[in-house]
Amino acid sequence: MRQSAAIPYRVVEDHLEILLVTSLRRKRWILPKGKIKPGMMPSRSAENEAFEEAGVLGRIAKDPIGSYRQRDGDSAIADSVTVQAFSLEVVNELPVWREMHKRERRWFTMTEALKVVRDREICDVLRSFDRAMAT
Repeated sequence: MRQSAAIPYRVVEDHLEILLVTSLRRKRWILPKGKIKPGMMPSRSAENEAFEEAGVLGRIAKDPIGSYRQRDGDSAIADSVTVQAFSLEVVNELPVWREMHKRERRWFTMTEALKVVRDREICDVLRSFDRAMAT
């Protein structure tokens, strides 16, 4: 199974902000992500996940910033899946969205995001994104 994630971002007064959402079960801060539907490009899937989970619209990158592994399922013997992450420049933040009653969304500076995200591999992808934005 393939998955993709969005890295929703904006630039405010010359500093980068990242939009994170809470996971459904553990309420940890994560990137909006999900399964890639058959026939859908991974970047479009990531864009769709940002819309459904975080209520944002924007310009999605065609190429991934990087990828990370995540366990698929709750059991200790669950397989891991690779999640491709795509940057998404947010142009519209909707006041009402599909999963607004299931998840919290919040803007973070990169420094703050790296402190609240518990998954090391997601943090590595965020650092790669930060380096790419700095160039």
